[in-house]
Amino acid sequence: MLPRGSTRNRIGRPSLCDDAMRSRDAGAWSRQPVAWLGAAILVASIAACIVTIVLAVRHADTPIETGGGSVLKVPLRHSAAMPPPTQERR
Repeated sequence: MLPRGSTRNRIGRPSLCDDAMRSRDAGAWSRQPVAWLGAAILVASIAACIVTIVLAVRHADTPIETGGGSVLKVPLRHSAAMPPPTQERR
């Protein structure tokens, strides 16, 4: 006679209930390496975004003084010299 918590039935084969429990445990998301790989990639990309934002805030670009000339052969206009746009819609 088998002990009370045994996984075998009278014939000696594992029961269907035990097989279902084992297959469900083997298919748990925490036992899948692809799930952990995806989680690691997600965490790494979020960390990279945070590092990029911190670096951008600490090392802001300094404005370039153009002196009213041109950049790459494109004439520059100063915003103070330009009149404000008028909105004449009817």
